[in-house]
Amino acid sequence: MTANRPSRRAVLGSGAAAFALAGTAEAAPSPFGDLGKPSWSADGLQAAAAAKGLAFGTAVPITRFRQDRRWRSLAERECGVLVCENAMKLSSVVPREGVFDTAAADETLSFARANGQRMRGHCLVWHEGLPPWAETILASGSASRAETLMRQWIGAMARRYRGAVEAWDVVNEIVVPADHRPGGLRATPWLATLGPGYVDLAFHMLKDEDPGAAAVYNENDCEQKADWIDERRSVILHLLEGMLKRGVPISRFGIQAHLTSTLPFDEKTLRMFLREIAGMGLAIEITELDIDDRAFPADVAARDRGVADLARRFLETALDEPAVLNVLTWDLYDPDTWLSIYPARKRPDGLPQRSLPFDAEYRRKPLWEAIHTTFRGAPDHRAARQRLRAKV
Repeated sequence: MTANRPSRRAVLGSGAAAFALAGTAEAAPSPFGDLGKPSWSADGLQAAAAAKGLAFGTAVPITRFRQDRRWRSLAERECGVLVCENAMKLSSVVPREGVFDTAAADETLSFARANGQRMRGHCLVWHEGLPPWAETILASGSASRAETLMRQWIGAMARRYRGAVEAWDVVNEIVVPADHRPGGLRATPWLATLGPGYVDLAFHMLKDEDPGAAAVYNENDCEQKADWIDERRSVILHLLEGMLKRGVPISRFGIQAHLTSTLPFDEKTLRMFLREIAGMGLAIEITELDIDDRAFPADVAARDRGVADLARRFLETALDEPAVLNVLTWDLYDPDTWLSIYPARKRPDGLPQRSLPFDAEYRRKPLWEAIHTTFRGAPDHRAARQRLRAKV
């Protein structure tokens, strides 16, 4: 599919870069096709999840997706929901002023629709994934230019994918209590230029353009047990309560679930956290599940057992909660995991991490078995989950 590449135009009077997309998606027929018949296999993870009203899915690494038919076949068989790893981020779509390139995102969405799969959008407002031209606008200190940038960006993506993307991660990774900012918000260019109201503003902007999409606040480091994580959970709950009191149109909370073997996991703590979020009327998604295996032995069998056990304990707790709708892993295939290349996550022994359900030969691992078994043994909350899916 060819990218939508409008000609370069001058910077708007407000100072934000022109996206030149207004009306583009509405003026032409949808390029993504009708929703096809589901293609997942009866013995796969999506089939087991669907029996309990859940959906299983994965992030799509566009290079692997384009080059490796085995990876695409895996996604067809195992997944009911997909999300772009990077292809819907600002730095990928608008790398330079006047360039609006959605080719990779469009390919992913067309594949999902052909296979009867739901699609998530990731992510609209983040402190990373900012191209240099956007960083320059935010660094200018002009609130009007920053707001125009945000409005144009969110509006362009929401219009283009209206009706085709089930849920958007509207804001991503926004709390860091250690930054000592009001409300525990992370010190970011968005906060510096627009103030704390940027979070509310982003949700309203999405809903103005696509009221049918679920609006998600997606966050990391809130799953395991540590004093600093306890503080993060408290900040998150307070933030969610405030948003709802102010009438912010948020409908879901996303738990990334990058679990790590270097920290303890406490079922009671997670259960209480999920229950408090559900008690606010919000749905919950597990959006980026993988296991950092640094603390597990080098021996493959022992390491795989440790990874599978941590995932099982986490999922057994999470899936008891009727508000949990989706479980997505951050890729399916071990050789692609970010954990093997991110400096702070590399194993001390230099071995590649075994953090995902399939190994380098595309074989199902004990982690796959743990996820599948947990889906099959989870309580049947189909009715509650159906109601929450309809609540956007």
